[in-house]
Amino acid sequence: MRRRLPAWPGLLMVLVLFAAVSACGARRTTPAPMTTGATIPPSTSAAATEDPTTTAAFVAVTAPGRPLPSFWSGAPALREGATAAPTIGALGAIVMDEASGAILYEKDAHRQVPPASLTKIATAILAAERGDLDREVVVDVDSRTMRGSTVMGLIPGDRFTIRDLLHGLMMPSGNDAALAIGRALAGSDEGFVREMNDLSRRLGLSDTNWANPHGLNGFDHRTSAYDLAILSRYYMSFPELRDVVAKGVYTAQGDRAITMYTLNPLFGYPGVDGLKTGYTRTAGNTIVTSRVKDGHRVFVVLLNDGNRSGDAWALTQWAFNVYRWPDATAAER
Repeated sequence: MRRRLPAWPGLLMVLVLFAAVSACGARRTTPAPMTTGATIPPSTSAAATEDPTTTAAFVAVTAPGRPLPSFWSGAPALREGATAAPTIGALGAIVMDEASGAILYEKDAHRQVPPASLTKIATAILAAERGDLDREVVVDVDSRTMRGSTVMGLIPGDRFTIRDLLHGLMMPSGNDAALAIGRALAGSDEGFVREMNDLSRRLGLSDTNWANPHGLNGFDHRTSAYDLAILSRYYMSFPELRDVVAKGVYTAQGDRAITMYTLNPLFGYPGVDGLKTGYTRTAGNTIVTSRVKDGHRVFVVLLNDGNRSGDAWALTQWAFNVYRWPDATAAER
């Protein structure tokens, strides 16, 4: 005759598991990145109603020890009688306030699409996180084999600093520079892609998967306007990276000189201080624009937009015309 075991050990185990799960949930205090709707109404200020030390989407620390940028202001509010945003043709779009992370406008902002060379924003961030931008590296990439591709102009045996390669990456959108940076930092293309995806996880970029460091079409290479706005906000927190995209021309001085020019179609427009464009047949025309006015910076991301330059400028004009920032503390730090 089989002896029936008492029920209390199983009940005890259920209670222990329930307590453990509850404890884990209680310790999770960091809020997720904002995923608000299109336009924030005047009465909404997500950052203003909470403690400023906990309202940031990012309070973790990057692998090299650099704190991720926190939010330092309440959200801007719509002015009375504000007009609607201009009509644009992008598949995915967003306008984000830097200081608060507030979404001032969006159109399918979490739609996952290929970003083309906007990928290079992530590549540049990993280089800046590592530091030592004046370290010289020996290049093994041959741009002469990359026909139909935007390049810095590297050939095997070239010696340039990481800083030079960053300019070649972001200004003429060098796919050769992207490969050279990745191999210098991680030892291989595959290893660097793993680091790129680790970066996305650290930043909470749930719409993003990288397959290469340059943005040429790759299997399951995708991101969203929202994720790119968060990534661009992080990019502009590095003074060295802001300096790269603020230039119209730069000459790399390695073992030979290479002069490069920016491809940013809005370079020289009032307040525009970056950031990146891209194009492939699959991705269409893409752009991230950073613009500062009266000390406030907004980011505009447009994915697959045939009129990316006009639409990006129109959205920055609209944002600064229809929103008012809460006070001087919202100004760029």
